[in-house]
This record gives sequence, structure tokens and C-alpha cells, in this order.
Amino acid sequence: MHLRNAALVLLLPFLLLSNADAVEPLSAQQLHDYCVATDEETDIQSRTLCIAYVTGFLDGAIATDERVTVNIADELENDKSFTERALRTRMVRRMRDSGPTVYAEFCVGNPVPIAEVVQHVIEELAVSDVLERKLAQNVVYASLKKHYPCPSRTGR
Repeated sequence: MHLRNAALVLLLPFLLLSNADAVEPLSAQQLHDYCVATDEETDIQSRTLCIAYVTGFLDGAIATDERVTVNIADELENDKSFTERALRTRMVRRMRDSGPTVYAEFCVGNPVPIAEVVQHVIEELAVSDVLERKLAQNVVYASLKKHYPCPSRTGR
């Protein structure tokens, strides 16, 4: 009997995975529900999911934007023309001065408390209409661009 229970516990994750067709993007409505949960029982779990989503969005943006910029800069470095080398230098300097997400058009800076970023996202969710037809990633991105704009590029 104990062996059967142990086998069931080991197989349960695989049974659950076999029913999943694909990972679907989180809707803005779902993120809203997580961020403003009012049920005391699920409040902590939901808010944790909200914070984790926004944190993951930022971490992903920083990792990918920085990597993409470095890859482009490396590619330009391999081309020996003066213009490409100058462009590479400008890209690297701009990323260093403004942060790795500068080309995504938001610059969160360092350090910014995640609670502040999440509060801005919640505010954006509150004023967005038709949440069920929007993706959470688009609302988070819009909030970041609105509340954390990059410094102006004047004086180029």
C-alpha cells in the first residue's frame, strides 16, 4: 500500500503535465486579480505571484536587452568600418550610462524597490480597460515606460 502511494506521488506531476497543451501568456485581468486579491486566504499567495511576475518581467528584460545589445555590438566590432565601430561604442556607452533596458525605452535605475514598481503596475491595471483582452506583459511594459522613462538623448 505504501509503495502504491509513493508511485502515485511520483507520477502525479507527469499526469498533470500531460494535460497541459501549452503555456499561455498571462492576461492583464489575471495579473490584476493576483495584484489586488482581497480574499484573506489567498491574499499572500496572489500578491506573491503578482510581485514574482513583475520581478520576472524586469529580470527577463534586463537579461535579454543587455545580451542583445552586447551581441549587436560584438557583430559591429567584427566589421572593421569606422561607422560600425563608432556605433558600437555609442551603443555600449548608452547602455552603460542608462541601463540595460534603455533600448526597450524604460530605465528603472538602481536601486528601485520592487514594491514601487508593482504599485505603478497596479495603478496601470486600474485604469486599463478591457483587461481580459490585454496581455499582462503589455500592461507592465506600458507602466515601465510611463513611470521610468530613460534620460533624454540630447547632446548626441
